[in-house]
Amino acid sequence: MKYILPLLLAWLPTATAQSVPSRDAVMAVVTREASAEVARLKNLDAHPDLPRDNVTGLTANWVSGVFLVGAARLTDTPDVHEYVVRTAAKFNYALAGAEAPVNLINANNITLGDVYEDLYQRTGQPGMLMPLQQRLDYTLPYLTQAPAPKRLAWWWCDALFMAPAVYARMSALTGDPKYLQAMDVAWWRTYDRLWDTDEHLYARDERFITERDAAGKKIMWSRGEGWVIAGLARVLEAMPADFPSRPRYVRLYQEMAARLIALQGEDGLWRSSLLDPQAFPEAETSGTALETYGLAFGINHGLIDRQTYLPHVLKAWAGLNRYILPNGLLGQVQTTGDQPVPTRPDYVGMYASGPFIMAGLEIARFNDPVTPLPVAVTVGHGEPMTMAPRIAQPGQNASAFEQSEAKRKVQERAATKALAYDPVTDDPDYRSPYPARP
Repeated sequence: MKYILPLLLAWLPTATAQSVPSRDAVMAVVTREASAEVARLKNLDAHPDLPRDNVTGLTANWVSGVFLVGAARLTDTPDVHEYVVRTAAKFNYALAGAEAPVNLINANNITLGDVYEDLYQRTGQPGMLMPLQQRLDYTLPYLTQAPAPKRLAWWWCDALFMAPAVYARMSALTGDPKYLQAMDVAWWRTYDRLWDTDEHLYARDERFITERDAAGKKIMWSRGEGWVIAGLARVLEAMPADFPSRPRYVRLYQEMAARLIALQGEDGLWRSSLLDPQAFPEAETSGTALETYGLAFGINHGLIDRQTYLPHVLKAWAGLNRYILPNGLLGQVQTTGDQPVPTRPDYVGMYASGPFIMAGLEIARFNDPVTPLPVAVTVGHGEPMTMAPRIAQPGQNASAFEQSEAKRKVQERAATKALAYDPVTDDPDYRSPYPARP
C-alpha cells in the first residue's frame, strides 16, 4: 500500500498548477515536512537500537546539513527551530572532517556553516561564528593556488551548493572580502572544468564529460544541475552588488534557468537523467526540489521573468506535492550518489527535505513584491539563543531529596550567572571580534 498511494497521486490532474497557492497552504506543507523530519530524527535519538547510518541519522555531514540549512529558516516553527538550535550547540558550531586534511577542505563538510552563520546573524554571538571562520581560513590557500592544481578542491558540481554561499556570507558578516574572493576563484575553476557550452549544463565531474549512457547520450544529472542553480541563488543572495564578477554569475544563472525549463517533464518534475528521460522514466524529487527552489528564488528577486517562469515553478511545486507520503515526508527521492539511478516511491532523504522547505518558502512569497539583490545583512546584538540544559522539575510524588536537588540546581545556575566573569558586561573596553553590521 505504501507504494500505491504515491503512484495514484502522480496521476492526479495538474490543472491547478497555474494558480499561485496561498502562503498559508504552502507553509502548512513546508512545516509538516520539517516537523516530520525532526520527529524522525528525534525518534532515532530516543531509540539507539534502531538502524541508522550517515544518510538516515543526524551527523555533521552534508546530508543532515542540507536539511538543516532549510530548517534553520523556519524560525516560527518551534519544534523545528529548537531542534536546529540544539543541534548547532551539540556540534559546538563546528564542522566535520578532522580525520584528514582532505576532509577539512571537502565542500560537503562545509555545508553546516550556513546554519551557524544564520544563527550568528540573528544573535551576534561570536562563538557561533569563530569555529567556522577558523575552518574557512584553513581552506583559503587550497581554493586559490596559482596556477590551478590538476586536482581541484571543488571538483564535482554538488560542491557549488555545499560551500560557496558559506564563503560569500562570511564576507558579508565579517566585512572581510577574502572569503568571497577565494570562492570566486574556486567557482570559476570548477566552471572551466565542468561546464558544457553546448548543453548549458554542468557535468557532474570530469568522468562524465566523455561518458555516455546506453543510448549514447550525455549524462546530465538532474540533482547535480539542481545543486548548481540552487547554489547560484544562495551566492547571489549574499554577493555585493558591485562585486566585479557578479554579472557573470547572473548570466550563468539565467542560462541554466532557460535550459532547465526546456527539459521539465509534463508532470512538472525533472527526470533524473535530463537529456535521456526515458532512461529513468520514474519521478525523482530531490533534483526537482532544488531546481524549484533555484527558479522560485530568481522570480522573487527579479533575476528571471516572472511571466515566463512562474508556470514552470508552479507546475513543479504541484508535482512535488503529489509525492508527499502519508507521514509528511517527500518521497520518490533518489539515493545518495553521483549520477542518475532508479527511484522508489517510499525513499526519502534529508537532502530532499531541505530543498523542499527552501522551495516552499520562496513560493510562499510569490504574492510579495520583488526583493532586490543582494539581501541586506543585519546582525543581532547579543540576543540569547543557545538553550541552557533543562532542569527537570520534580513531579507531584517527588521525594524530599528530589525536590531539594531541583531547588539546588536552580540556585547553582543563578550563582554561576552572578559570579562568572562576563566580558560583555565586565570589560568596559569589550568589543565583539566581528565588526558591527547594520
